Amino acid sequence: MPKTPPGEDANVQHRRIIKQGPVVLASNEDGSMDSSAPSSQGLFLEDTRYLSTFQIRIDGALPLLLGSSEEILFEASFLQTNPDLPNLSARGIGLLQKNTINDGAVRIDLTVANWSREPQSVEISIEVGSDFFDFFEARGVKRLKRGEMRQPEATADGVKLEYLGLDHVLRTTHIAVDPPMTRFDQSRMYFQLEIGVNDRKGIGLSVTLKEEAEERVSLQPAPEITRHPKPPWFDDCTRTTLSNARVEAILQRSIDDLEVLLTEFPEGWVPAAGLPRFGVPFGRDSLITGLETLVWNHHLSRDVLRFLAARQGKENNPWNYEQPGKIMHEMHTGELARLKEVPFGLFYGSVDATPLFLVLGAEYIRWTGDLELFRELKPNFEAAWTWIDEYGDIDGSGYVQYQAHTPPKLSSAALTVGLFNQGWKDNALAVMYSDGTMVKDHPIALAEVQGYLYRALELWSALYRDMPESEGMRDEARKLAARADTLRQKFNKDFWMPDKRYYAMALDGHHRQVDSVTSNPGHCLWSRLIDEHCAEDVVKRLMDPSMLTSWGIRTMANTEKAYNPFSYHDGSVWPFDNAFIAAGLKKYGYVAETQRVFDALVDASLYFEYRRWPEVYCGVSRDIGGVLARQPDASRPQAWSAGAGVLFLQIILGIAPRPFSSRVDISPVLPSCLTELTLSNMSIAGGRLGLRLVREGNSVLMEVTDNPSGLDIVIHPAARDHHHISGPDMPAMSR
Repeated sequence: MPKTPPGEDANVQHRRIIKQGPVVLASNEDGSMDSSAPSSQGLFLEDTRYLSTFQIRIDGALPLLLGSSEEILFEASFLQTNPDLPNLSARGIGLLQKNTINDGAVRIDLTVANWSREPQSVEISIEVGSDFFDFFEARGVKRLKRGEMRQPEATADGVKLEYLGLDHVLRTTHIAVDPPMTRFDQSRMYFQLEIGVNDRKGIGLSVTLKEEAEERVSLQPAPEITRHPKPPWFDDCTRTTLSNARVEAILQRSIDDLEVLLTEFPEGWVPAAGLPRFGVPFGRDSLITGLETLVWNHHLSRDVLRFLAARQGKENNPWNYEQPGKIMHEMHTGELARLKEVPFGLFYGSVDATPLFLVLGAEYIRWTGDLELFRELKPNFEAAWTWIDEYGDIDGSGYVQYQAHTPPKLSSAALTVGLFNQGWKDNALAVMYSDGTMVKDHPIALAEVQGYLYRALELWSALYRDMPESEGMRDEARKLAARADTLRQKFNKDFWMPDKRYYAMALDGHHRQVDSVTSNPGHCLWSRLIDEHCAEDVVKRLMDPSMLTSWGIRTMANTEKAYNPFSYHDGSVWPFDNAFIAAGLKKYGYVAETQRVFDALVDASLYFEYRRWPEVYCGVSRDIGGVLARQPDASRPQAWSAGAGVLFLQIILGIAPRPFSSRVDISPVLPSCLTELTLSNMSIAGGRLGLRLVREGNSVLMEVTDNPSGLDIVIHPAARDHHHISGPDMPAMSR
């Protein structure tokens, strides 16, 4: 799905967004909803917008916003007052609106307070409406024909809105009100309130969303709103105490956002990609979030693996890019997907989800020693390897590649641009040559995707080598290790740009280097694909002011002709991208450089409400305006940005479990902003661990506070003997 489609509303930064399960409520900062233009505002159940218009008036006038918040999970609050009116002086009435989603029930509660000096007779009107737009319509996709929109209907206890789709599904929004309405005029509910001095009156709205398929139509069941606010495993996670309140707030917000984003499916709990626009599961996003959060809780990764395995590709289908063994990119259940007006019911148009599935599978087993899940999903892992061999390597080059095409019978040209690039940088202008021209020759082999493949080969080789004899596959381990070595040699030859002392972003369809300097090769530090003798040059480039801003590493160097700090992928800063690069820097022993990235992201958090890292922000330098520039259409909360906060815990610990030998290797560091870190109840290698890290001078001391399973803890130095590299606005720091 294109991430920035034509017609998308330009600014989601001033939204108030809450979610529980498959229900998302996205309003303006004042609590209103307006669907007059393509917009992600509204009340959504999965892929359908059930409420698109919501506007309160006091005596016919729009109220004035005083403040709003979404800090409390599943709840948004708005405080407003009246303007100066003929029969009511300014700020005489206070209006508190509280939106909540609790156990699947949507509530909008209004409290109207009289702060004037005399009793008031106040008319509150609430305009409501629903276009019942599918997710894609809400984002600007035009349809040739729609279903039957029925007239709003007053009921005994409120208002009913209905739409019968072309898929023969009746969708209903029922708004029950208390007290009863004074009147209803097809779009507005009116309430006449008599309020004494310093008194208050309430209006409650209970909103019920319902799908009913006609009996003659066989469809998958309508979505059930979860009755469980969060997974049963959510509270059985690693617990932390940090000496820095700012960093602790970032970590807590990350965990809170993960709780909000999780949705229950038959296979378990899976995070939605991001709000308000991507409130459904995406394969890549879920896998990366799982990789980021293993140190916190491995159940999320288990559920993600089962969910994606259940939807693994079975056949060749050009319509939705499905191929046997391929892991899905995204899933939608709305009207357009059901009618196949768009190919995104189950869509497989990503090149990296399948190798990442193998990486997360191996990492999960490495962290848990869970051989039962290994046996359960072994056919899925084998199918993923088969996809890499038979479909991923399109031209026999040894690389995993993607070949874009327009699905047959796709009615909306607006959607095709999002199918052109299929890595995580997936907009049409994401893969650019250094001269500023777009790469059009497919198949394309992205640098980071080869890194994911290499990581999968290395991890599975080690697992097959170390598993108990009954499970192990020693010959397969040797084959995978040899294959990894071949890939490493080939990659470091084909992608290395000697003149730039850096790696190409990709190879195009003619195996020419896509020579822009980007963050993509930074992921190859995380996967350890980069040769040791080239690593220092890569780190120098990443730490150079052309790449590293005061708030993180850019996706593209500002020396490139395609650079645009306001773009989605050509100069912006992504927290997850930075976290992966920081993890790679730590693996190669560049501790000071790791800290620079961490410090930059901590500084960036000061510019965002609740210390919440958004999906992406602009790559403008501090010397231009002196403040961080936000991306107006960035998702927030967003799964892999939330996961980035947790990944930094793993980076600090430098932890590597070996479950089949009950051993845990740790190379601990503490960023300069932390003097102490305590972890308890960490599930790892089949046991539980408690750790305490304390800074003493330039050293970090580690104490094992809890180890009931008797795991063997081996401590390694975090830094290697090489010169650290300075970055912008940051003094050099000793190791």
